[in-house]
Amino acid sequence: MMEEKDEIDLFLDSQVKTEKELLQEKCEKTYNAASNQTRRDIMRTVCFLGKKKEELLKEIGLDEAALRFHIEILINSDFLFKDEKGI
Repeated sequence: MMEEKDEIDLFLDSQVKTEKELLQEKCEKTYNAASNQTRRDIMRTVCFLGKKKEELLKEIGLDEAALRFHIEILINSDFLFKDEKGI
C-alpha cells in the first residue's frame, strides 16, 4: 500500500537541485553516517566480522529501535544494503 503524498511531499518533490547540491547532500549523508561511533561499530561488526542482528544487539548494546534507527541511516548512506530477504 502506497502512502498518499501531502503538500509538503509534493513541494519537496518539485524542488530541482543542481548536480553540486546533490553531491553536497550525498557528502553530508556520508559524513553524518560515518562520524557516529555507534554506526562505525555497526559497520565494523557487520561488514568485517559478519555478525547478524542478534549478535549486534548484544555486542553493541542497543535496543531494537536504536539499532533500526542507526541501520536506516547506514542504508540511506549506502554503507549497508538489504539483501533479497530484507536482511
